[in-house]
Amino acid sequence: MVPSSKLGKGNYHHGELRQLLMDSALVHIAAHGTEKLSLRALAREANVSPTAPFRHFANKHALFVALATEGFQRLEERVRVVGQSSMRVDERLLAAALTYIEFADENPVVYQLMFGSILGDFSEFEGLGAAASDAYGELDKLLVEVIEVMQLPYDELVLGGLIWSAIHGFASLRLNVSGQDRGQTNAPKLRPAQALIAMSEGLEANLKIMIDGLLGQSS
Repeated sequence: MVPSSKLGKGNYHHGELRQLLMDSALVHIAAHGTEKLSLRALAREANVSPTAPFRHFANKHALFVALATEGFQRLEERVRVVGQSSMRVDERLLAAALTYIEFADENPVVYQLMFGSILGDFSEFEGLGAAASDAYGELDKLLVEVIEVMQLPYDELVLGGLIWSAIHGFASLRLNVSGQDRGQTNAPKLRPAQALIAMSEGLEANLKIMIDGLLGQSS
């Protein structure tokens, strides 16, 4: 990325400013939260006119929608790659769970926009609901295959709800607890934080215990 201080007005190709604004927004949100984000401040940083960002985003809420939509699209692609691999179906399900948690760890701001309360009802935003459904659809296809191959007495919606809620809950709690612990490295860990740390140590093996239990397998 070219430093904003070296970019003059009008030096962007089509789409470049939009992506730069999205990238800059992630940095600002991570440091200051969503409430303090300003499109005009992003414009100053990018060395463009104060109105330039509004050609791409009607307001900062629209920017949040774009970030969340792109996040769901990237998550969908990562789960699809795992789902189409040559591993056994139960191994692919475990790999998908790990992929989900890794995505949350690597993209904490985007993940919070995707699953937090800021955007509310996705049906209000064109493309966002479809992107979210498509991302879950990759897990859904994998679950259908798991049920068929392993002859499980489950509906894929029930199995999906159980697995997704467990994985999503862990990923969300880990982000929240790690955020609370920043700058408090010498403070004693509370019991919930200790549980998350214990779960994180040997994460793949611990996820396998959970998934094997849901699939009725003995480790």
